[in-house]
Amino acid sequence: MDPQSLSGIEEIDAQHKEIEETARAVIEAVAARDKWHVVHYILVRLYELLRFHFAVEESVMSIVSFPDIATHKQVHREILAMVERLKAASLDPQSCGHDETMETQFGFLTRIVDHDKSFDDFVVANIPGLRN
Repeated sequence: MDPQSLSGIEEIDAQHKEIEETARAVIEAVAARDKWHVVHYILVRLYELLRFHFAVEESVMSIVSFPDIATHKQVHREILAMVERLKAASLDPQSCGHDETMETQFGFLTRIVDHDKSFDDFVVANIPGLRN
């Protein structure tokens, strides 16, 4: 993970790292033309990681009264819907998402980190001593 994208909040950074690694595993599985069930399994794992991560973030947002919570939740819903569509597409053994555009489907990785930056900064500013 790019050191500039680290929030300094240990748990959030660990979740971002695992999400990034899992998304890269999907891209690698597609590039290697792995069987549909391999790609699907990794996408299921990615979806669950994202769902958990977003639930953690949204809980913290509520606790600290993050002012942009509605927009942040909308971005979370959009990302989950996109991964849900990829999961559904991966169930088709004929396509299995085996195309060169798969990597572009994962543009949400930078979107998560960029979007989370304002949230991370807000949390750190409102909970002294939180940052590593």
